[in-house]
Amino acid sequence: MKKTIFILFLSFITFSLIACKSTDIAQEKTETTEFIEEVDEVVEVIDDAEYLRSIDKLAGETVSRQEFEDDKAQILQIINELSKIMEKEDYEAWRQYIAPDSLKYYSNPQNIRKAQKKLPDKTIKLAGTKDYFKYVFIPSRKRSQVDEIRYISKENIKAVQVKSDDSVIIYYYFIKVNGKWMVQIPPLN
Repeated sequence: MKKTIFILFLSFITFSLIACKSTDIAQEKTETTEFIEEVDEVVEVIDDAEYLRSIDKLAGETVSRQEFEDDKAQILQIINELSKIMEKEDYEAWRQYIAPDSLKYYSNPQNIRKAQKKLPDKTIKLAGTKDYFKYVFIPSRKRSQVDEIRYISKENIKAVQVKSDDSVIIYYYFIKVNGKWMVQIPPLN
């Protein structure tokens, strides 16, 4: 009889513990679901803020949210491809991503000399665009992290890294050439 009461008592305790624990788990799941929904709303607000920062400087032009998302995805994909190209130092592949006007400008010996004079290492000699790629383009973008894009116009974008103080570092300029985003290397002053 004592054995039966003891077994019933243990069964009751075990059942009570399991019931309490499953209530706690159900409550935790509800709290987790509510938290996830709140985080999703915050992420959406951040995306809205990024979109507004990106189109802030447009004068008289409009870029829809969908255009912004499409352009950003395309540009980040190009930057990813360029990173692989720079890692391999593949000059011919790099040329395919550079706007024709930029290639023409930096193919001019006078302009390449201007670029050479701006280099901090005066021992580097630039003979053409291949040297520009190797000694200027690659080192200036090594370990760069592009976070956002900024529209200059619908056809012209800056790819930037946003620093903790909200200032930006510009790593790339892009221009749309025949419907395709290409890197635009700004001319020198």
